[in-house]
Amino acid sequence: MNDASEGGLEMRQLPDSPDARLFVELASHIADLGEAQAALELARTGIRRGGQLADAQIALIGYAAVAYCRTYFPSKVRTAITKHVSIPDEHSTLHEHITDYRNRRVAHSQSELSSTFAYIGFDAQGIRPGVIGFTIAQEIPHSFLEQWIALIDQLMDQLSDLKAEVEARIVEAVAATNLDVVRGWPSRPDLREQLDTEFTARTSRGRYPTTWTTFWSRTD
Repeated sequence: MNDASEGGLEMRQLPDSPDARLFVELASHIADLGEAQAALELARTGIRRGGQLADAQIALIGYAAVAYCRTYFPSKVRTAITKHVSIPDEHSTLHEHITDYRNRRVAHSQSELSSTFAYIGFDAQGIRPGVIGFTIAQEIPHSFLEQWIALIDQLMDQLSDLKAEVEARIVEAVAATNLDVVRGWPSRPDLREQLDTEFTARTSRGRYPTTWTTFWSRTD
């Protein structure tokens, strides 16, 4: 976020505060729900139109389940979405189905929804050499997708309302701050560059992130 030209809009990162942390948390949940919704909409398009998206629908629905469940599964860096909003009663059963689908079908291979069967072939001359494995997978029924998208819409609306309340408090507080003080706040996170050989997902972000690491290849 570079400074704009003179007279233009400039951006500064907010200092750490309870409201700044809450704003980031709510916006983070909205981002995850947005990813889930985008994947579901692509899956729905594939179901209707066929083609490569139809072939990818199981993967898209699986990713949607992962992104959706990220918002309320235990985390060390943010509270669950259910601390801020409630799952509508009319969608509680669907919510449980999504959780089970993520846990037992997508994240772990335990559910009967994906089963592998072993077959041996033979003809009049006898047994054919080799054993064939057939894996049959069942994604969440297509009839659930519209309900799921509607559920995400409701949750995002609730979160957006809360975020707007927090935003109003932040803007009011910053408006009372001397502009020279605001200009002294950082214009971007603390950027760190590392080689792709050092890539890892094991580092955890802070509850109020102030750094960003980018990994690059020597061939880039």
